[in-house]
Amino acid sequence: MKKQLKTAGIVLMACLFILPAAAFARGGKDGFRPERGMKMTMQQPQAPENNLTPEQISRIEALHKKFRDENADTLKQLMTKKFDMNLALDTETPDIAKAKTIQKDISSLEAKLAQKHLDLYAELLKIDPKAKFHGRMDKGPRMMGMKGM
Repeated sequence: MKKQLKTAGIVLMACLFILPAAAFARGGKDGFRPERGMKMTMQQPQAPENNLTPEQISRIEALHKKFRDENADTLKQLMTKKFDMNLALDTETPDIAKAKTIQKDISSLEAKLAQKHLDLYAELLKIDPKAKFHGRMDKGPRMMGMKGM
């Protein structure tokens, strides 16, 4: 009886470790397939197409370029402040007071950028009233149906 119980325990443990690993490695219907190499074939949702004229597209691209150029310094300052915050906190004795001061600076820079994003969105709406704001503050508003924006 002990031998059967021990064997059943070993089989159970093997199942607990091997089956999840095998299921994960297989990748399912659209996951990793060795015959296709490392290529993943996930389907991305298609955005509805906007019927924008080439002139409207060029105006939108110009607005995005202007936004990036005008805010490059602010983005650089923001990145530097975040790096400084990590340095202040990643020590054996973190300087919380300094981190709080840096966080206030980060918050003010993020608020400034958020305001600029809204201004950009207002300008985009003048060009295309059907534009959708997706709330992405990392790279700016997205225009539905426009690739590469």
